[in-house]
Amino acid sequence: MTSSPYVNPPAWLNDYLRQRASSASQHSDFQCDPACSRPGCKNPDLQIPVSVVDLLGASHYLNEPVSAIYRRYHTLGLFTNDRDDWLRTVTVRLKKPCPFLKDDLCGLYPVRPLPCMLFPEYLVSRGTFAAHAAKDQFRDYLCLREPLQISPERANVVRKMRTRFERELLLSSYYLFNDGLCHIDFSNLIEELSPAGENAGSAKPDELAEPQRFLTNQDLEQFFRERLAKLSPFDGADDKIGHLDTPEGQETFFKLWQDELLLKKLRQYGDDRALVFQFVKGKLKARRRGIIPAEYKFSW
Repeated sequence: MTSSPYVNPPAWLNDYLRQRASSASQHSDFQCDPACSRPGCKNPDLQIPVSVVDLLGASHYLNEPVSAIYRRYHTLGLFTNDRDDWLRTVTVRLKKPCPFLKDDLCGLYPVRPLPCMLFPEYLVSRGTFAAHAAKDQFRDYLCLREPLQISPERANVVRKMRTRFERELLLSSYYLFNDGLCHIDFSNLIEELSPAGENAGSAKPDELAEPQRFLTNQDLEQFFRERLAKLSPFDGADDKIGHLDTPEGQETFFKLWQDELLLKKLRQYGDDRALVFQFVKGKLKARRRGIIPAEYKFSW
């Protein structure tokens, strides 16, 4: 009898997760304050994008099917990437408050996603530490109250791990959506979605205030779940994740993982040729275009 695919992790995944965790901790002097209340694990404003590798890792660590792990602990939704415009990235992400947090301890610690492993050090690497620390929604984060310094060696490790996670996200998006990172531009839906739509509709595009004046991220999330998640290419994600419960599904993803030419192609799209969808007349229409300015580059 063939053993259950989520009991014995594939050798490549086991080795990768072990090496990833080891590499992520190199040259790090950061330690959480003992008084920390784990706001990052609870605060919905801090979103954690998750890769297929993370789903597989959680499945093997908790000895549960990938599909069950996904339904219980994750959601297909929108990632803001700290943008203040109308563009969002579609990704699998952790539900909040994090369902793996038990008694202020991570129940998934050895295989937790890379953003969790590297917070808040990656903010220093991105040059956004001070900006995050100044935001009201992060006032309870003890680790953001004082400037954080990291050594050049640690900064190099963080950069490498960010590149590693980029690989995970790109190949995960390709597995789930048959393309690289997928973005949705909601700017044409102001009148439809906004309570103040009748006022927004009469304004010129350059006169519109930030989206938060009319909409919240929760509004966009609700619209995505109710209308957009049911449309191609996002409607097939659940089946793709369910396929990972089988050896064949895991082998399919592993072949993508090994495909360096595919990864190179996905990276070439970049911010100047990103795949951006708009919801028009009941359908999602996509085109490749720039998503500049550069500070909006997808990262975590």
